[in-house]
Amino acid sequence: MENQGLREEGTLRTTHRETHAVKRKPAPRAIADKARTLVESTSQSGPIIRQRLDLDRMKPALQKGVFYVAGNDGKAETGFLVFLPGQAPIFLQMRPKAPPACTLRMRVSNVLGEGGGSIFVASLDSVQHVLRLEDVWMWRGRAVFDAEPYSARRAYLKEFVEKFWIPDARLLGGIVTTIVNPAPLESGLAAPDSAHTLELFPEQAGRRRLWFEVGQKQPVAVKAPPTENAIYSDFTEKPEKPKVIQREAFAKPIENLPDIYDLFDDQGLPISRASVQRFVLSQELRAKKNDRTGTRVKVEWRQDFGGYEIIQVL
Repeated sequence: MENQGLREEGTLRTTHRETHAVKRKPAPRAIADKARTLVESTSQSGPIIRQRLDLDRMKPALQKGVFYVAGNDGKAETGFLVFLPGQAPIFLQMRPKAPPACTLRMRVSNVLGEGGGSIFVASLDSVQHVLRLEDVWMWRGRAVFDAEPYSARRAYLKEFVEKFWIPDARLLGGIVTTIVNPAPLESGLAAPDSAHTLELFPEQAGRRRLWFEVGQKQPVAVKAPPTENAIYSDFTEKPEKPKVIQREAFAKPIENLPDIYDLFDDQGLPISRASVQRFVLSQELRAKKNDRTGTRVKVEWRQDFGGYEIIQVL
């Protein structure tokens, strides 16, 4: 579904980076209150995402536990991305004096609202125009933060990327959505990082993440997880840019994702997914009686939102 949400001042970015902050669209108060209530009921430890690392107090836990590390430039605001049934995604923070909850325009499936909703942890950088998805606290009505380890919760992010979401930076007002790609703790701490802070993601269920400023004395003699763990791979969809700007393909509609189609070549092999941006073309495609191969269309690679757009029915 296409959801109403963030808009920015000025024009959408193309090849340059915008320097002005995103102008947020406040969420309706009743919807924001429902999202906040859902977040508050998700974990027994309350809606606190992270805490500052106290090396003296936490060193024993770091030595015994398994952690992953990711950088944060310090400007991004960490909060919750909430998918309520039949509503636009809501981004909100639970800290006192936080900005009002805002709605986002994202191409996501209605199944995320099943069972009462889904809750992601996300960081929104309004200046750099980046929304980073980092963790899952509730998945389609099941509270998973207290029950499942981080690697299992990250598997839900993978499922979200592969089945229930189409990246579309233009629809999101120029916001680029990414997925955090944490590294094993030892290698992550040893690698140079331009981030302002580093965040440690505990593998253990129900544990808050820890953070410290880069340059601060770092934890030592920590236990590292197996290097072959699949959660280290970056599963953000990044289709390669084709050699030609436009091509022909067969488009098949995807259930629960209006105006999103799977693309196949003449041999029936999958190419990628594509969106429809124009209303008239959307109506024309929906009126077509799709056979087994789909509807013949012309598509164009759109670098501004990193995906294919259907531009003509053939």
